[in-house]
Amino acid sequence: MEIKFKIWLEKGGRPVVGKGGVSLLREIERTGSISKAAHNLGMSYKFAWDYVSKIREELGEVVSKRGRETGGSSLTPQLEMVLEIYEEAEVEVRNVLDKYEAKLKELIGDP
Repeated sequence: MEIKFKIWLEKGGRPVVGKGGVSLLREIERTGSISKAAHNLGMSYKFAWDYVSKIREELGEVVSKRGRETGGSSLTPQLEMVLEIYEEAEVEVRNVLDKYEAKLKELIGDP
């Protein structure tokens, strides 16, 4: 038996970013490109662009252009910190739930 959970960040009661968004943003950081990130994750460029635009509306500028020589996109320091907090919270919640899953397995004998 498993305990499942989802975490997302909201601002003013509106969802801003969740697991899929974090994956997209991490891929943008890794590839330096919204287009490449979208392609690698099997989503359209328009979907990825709209998602980044939605986050920008809630958090301000989140993706900055790199210099002319390097090109591409990178996450702003503020967004990087937001993602780190999200990922840290996700790990903490998973650790707590693992403890309770172990108790359930002891109780019902589920391997």
